Amino acid sequence: MEHPEEVALRVLPPPASSRTHSQYNMYAEAVTPNSSQDVFTTSHMSLPFSGPHHRRGADEKSVLRRPEGVHSGAAATREGRGRRSRMRLKLVHYYDLVYYRLKQRRILFCSLLIAGIIGSSLGIGWAFRLKTFNIADPDNMHNSIVQLSANIVDVDPSKQEMTLDWLINYDCESIGCPDANIFFDSNTLRMDSSDSQTPSNVKPDPIFTVIGRNVLAMRNNTDRRASSLTFRTDVAISNAHTHRTLQSYPFDEYATQLVFFSENAATNESIAVSIVKTTGLAVGFNIQLRNPTDIKDDFGTVIKNIEVTRGRAVRIYAIFIVLVIWLVTLTFMIICVLSVFFGKGISSGVLVLPMGTLFAFTQLRSTLPGAPDGFGAVIDFMGVLPCLAILTICSVFMTAIFLFRDPECDVERWHWKKPGEGRRRSTA
Repeated sequence: MEHPEEVALRVLPPPASSRTHSQYNMYAEAVTPNSSQDVFTTSHMSLPFSGPHHRRGADEKSVLRRPEGVHSGAAATREGRGRRSRMRLKLVHYYDLVYYRLKQRRILFCSLLIAGIIGSSLGIGWAFRLKTFNIADPDNMHNSIVQLSANIVDVDPSKQEMTLDWLINYDCESIGCPDANIFFDSNTLRMDSSDSQTPSNVKPDPIFTVIGRNVLAMRNNTDRRASSLTFRTDVAISNAHTHRTLQSYPFDEYATQLVFFSENAATNESIAVSIVKTTGLAVGFNIQLRNPTDIKDDFGTVIKNIEVTRGRAVRIYAIFIVLVIWLVTLTFMIICVLSVFFGKGISSGVLVLPMGTLFAFTQLRSTLPGAPDGFGAVIDFMGVLPCLAILTICSVFMTAIFLFRDPECDVERWHWKKPGEGRRRSTA
């Protein structure tokens, strides 16, 4: 808070003596300690048409306060710039220091970099590997007579079927080893087209019959002429409930239901059956149980709800390929705009690259595992097809520009600083 006398001294007019303007400035600086405010106030008092009692009252307060605001704002601006410049210098210093030390140890740095990239790549690949087919109930092994082991062979989304190999272990000593029939839901199996059986919801015919005496003979090594206890089924898979068809690749999804049971061939009494082991995998697909159910009927029927989806690695790779195609397309589109419309000089070798990229995109599309043949998937409509159209247009413009000018040299308007600068100069 300034003393009132100091304020009064700053706003007094020059004495009526022969003092010059510079002498009055010296007089004001000697009386008031704030020299910056005195210079600003004196400059205002020496303006023309300013009376001897100018800047009093409300104007006096504004004059006295304005220099503080101006100088404080300027000081804050300088302080902010200084802080940013010091931070920039520190970053540059640390960058140079790290670069120098890495350059001295470049062999060790390159070795660690290579080891880190290889290790991380192998770890990511291992984490995204396909899961083994697993729908087994190993806890029921000791409670079942007919023990089934399933091995996944193949999944065909175009035909919507899944192929499984089955191995039977008939643990029949406890019940005297009678002949046993194994039944599957016939409507979920892909049967031979020559089969004349009319589809219905009646009890199906047995898909495999186990002869008890032959099982005992093979175990006792008395007669090994009997056929092996294996069979193959082609199970229908459907997207009726998932609403994700092959067009939704790589997010298509299929579901199926395995229903099977076993009976005594002579008495039709139920025999306990279960899946005790599952192995194998279908390349590019994950097969797992969906909504496991404990629903049981009076005949020991086993129900398995199975879900078939693409593996995570397949999905990530398909999305990555689409992103790469879009990035390359947008890069060439920006080059086309800069060269053709704005006149930026571009190397002629770059201008002809889109022509070759058109064919590279189709090759990338063919590398997608399990993708539908030709075009028709969602990734085609959202990635490949629009990018091919954009690249075709860019190729036409970037090739036709050779007919009108040298594309490697900048046009004059590229260097304009103001709108129409070159035209005004030529007109003048």
